[in-house]
Amino acid sequence: MQRSRASSTSSGRAPHQQPASQPLEAPKIIIIHPGSQHLRIGRAADLNPLTMLHAVAYRRSAQLSGDAPHHDPLLPPLESVHAGRLQSEFEEQRLAVSRLLQHCVVDEQNRLRVATPPQQLAHFNRSSVAEQVPPPVPAEQHNNWHSEASMLYDEQILRLSAQDAHNYDIHFPIRRGELHVHGERGGSLQATLSHLERIWSYALEQRLGIALRDLGTHSAVLVVNDVYVRRHLREAMTLLLQRLGFQRCFLVQDSVAATYGAGIGYGCVVDIGAQKTSIACIEDGISQLDARVRLSYGGGDIDQVLLMLLRKCSFPYRECCVERSYVDAQLLDELKERFCHLNANVCGAQEKHFTLRQPHGQWVRYTLQVGDEAIMAPLALFHTELLNITGKTRAVHTQQSAQEQYDCEDCFDAEYLRETGRRNGVRTGDLSMVGNTPTAKPTAQLPITADDEELIVVDQDETTVSSNSNSQQQQQQKQEQPLPKSSNSWYYNPGGQVVSLDQAVIRAIGRCGSYETRRKMFGAILLVGSSAKLRGLAAWLEQRISQQVPAGLEVNVFSKGMDVGMVAWKGAAIMSVLESARELWITQREWQRYGLRILRERSPFLW
Repeated sequence: MQRSRASSTSSGRAPHQQPASQPLEAPKIIIIHPGSQHLRIGRAADLNPLTMLHAVAYRRSAQLSGDAPHHDPLLPPLESVHAGRLQSEFEEQRLAVSRLLQHCVVDEQNRLRVATPPQQLAHFNRSSVAEQVPPPVPAEQHNNWHSEASMLYDEQILRLSAQDAHNYDIHFPIRRGELHVHGERGGSLQATLSHLERIWSYALEQRLGIALRDLGTHSAVLVVNDVYVRRHLREAMTLLLQRLGFQRCFLVQDSVAATYGAGIGYGCVVDIGAQKTSIACIEDGISQLDARVRLSYGGGDIDQVLLMLLRKCSFPYRECCVERSYVDAQLLDELKERFCHLNANVCGAQEKHFTLRQPHGQWVRYTLQVGDEAIMAPLALFHTELLNITGKTRAVHTQQSAQEQYDCEDCFDAEYLRETGRRNGVRTGDLSMVGNTPTAKPTAQLPITADDEELIVVDQDETTVSSNSNSQQQQQQKQEQPLPKSSNSWYYNPGGQVVSLDQAVIRAIGRCGSYETRRKMFGAILLVGSSAKLRGLAAWLEQRISQQVPAGLEVNVFSKGMDVGMVAWKGAAIMSVLESARELWITQREWQRYGLRILRERSPFLW
């Protein structure tokens, strides 16, 4: 029996322990859903989560006053290399999309759309002047902060003027869906984790009213991206359990949580966030490994396209500069939600209004006319050439295997398990050694004893080690087989352009194993994410996909009847109080004792 216990430890498996039988209290469970732009956090018993800017600003010391401050942009920055060429290409694509819109039928009488020329809109917008209006919020509420604090959060950052922002380093710890690790000041992995710790601590203490010393009686659920980096998940577990001091926690993928929030058992989840778009196929609560992808474009890129289009029709707020002002960047995000749509029946000039707080405190109101700019900006999701103004070369992320994500602190990674696992009583590492030995002879297989029953068994292809000729023949056959196509290349067009949203969905579902699974996924395409609020997006995406799939295949694109940005958070809250979730919790003591071994065994996704 002593050998059996040692075998379970050496094989990387934590001894199975029954979770505590204490009842799950929803008010004591904190759901954390971090994003590139916003953080959603709250108790599992809350109706809606707290949504705040996922950023922190540090006041710069006097020694660094001569250096330029570090400001992570709220919106993806415009491409600075070959800017003139990209501008001309953008104009060509704008005209091409405009011609496509002119062929859209708007009613049953087959009448075509009538577009208002940008020159006509510019004539009205140039004559528009700002008018002073009373503030929409009380002055004392808006001034309930001071710019001399050592750290600023949420609305305090958005209220910083350009002059005050020069005194702060502003960091967004997540970019394009993963930790924002870079080579500038405050960009190391540990510094990024410190940013997360400070933001989450502020949200817990100041906004939710939970003292950090009381977190030992609370549990946490962290919603992570489908395409993840194993080392980052390990650091996130350490942050929750050891640095913040939660009693226990577990991780759940955002697409899986979205299916719980939407109340469906399977589906293709399309998550359009501020800076990324994730697609994952979920079946029975499991995200299919080959059918998940993260594309590096989102709502922030649409904001930049909208601003570019508005400037072509003389945007009346001429001082708008999203690169230097977080207020202007936030304004563009609001204009996108209010103005943009994907309804071809809406055409012609539309008169719109928006209010803005000027640096000296006065509120003003602008009036402008917009035409097809309101529909052309979100169409960039389907014509990605328009997105080249924020980067022509875009990364596509699919889930890397364990061998491709080496972690020096993971002593029981996939390579170790492959070498030490046993099949039919023989180590798989010994099998390869025997097959490569010139004088190999038939080897008797060692019987598996009762003490070996807890050893990990790694499934591998049947190999023959009876003779040297057989092993050489197998090696020759492996060399003749073509290498598998990289999964990332599936999401690029032949010219290197990243695929559109509809094509990405079709190709992700196409990587599912069986026809029945693909049929089910096309029939349940769920739209979630903060940038999926665009009116008419579900119908437009459904029509685009239906035109490209075989006849008779049902396509159904839908969204939940709530704020689509909160669906994943609500799903994680529902999942946390289920009786079946008891075996997922990892306590402080278990994490400190077993580390990644316990995470590998209890994570609700394939590690």
